[in-house]
Amino acid sequence: MKKILIISVLAFSTLVFVTSCTKDCKKCKTVTSDNTSGAQLSEGSSSEYCDTDLDNKESAEPVNDGSTTTKWVCQ
Repeated sequence: MKKILIISVLAFSTLVFVTSCTKDCKKCKTVTSDNTSGAQLSEGSSSEYCDTDLDNKESAEPVNDGSTTTKWVCQ
């Protein structure tokens, strides 16, 4: 009975350890486009963001600056 309990505890601990080490990561960059034509004017360099930082980038609202819009694009 003790062996089953020990094996169960070890299996559960391993499962928790493995799932806690996985991160949700993507590479994100800013993209600026012209509001009139929709043409892409520029894009920033790509950086990797994970977990909370990634959530913040993906949920960020586009910024309208007169004739241009800048938004985060993550892949």
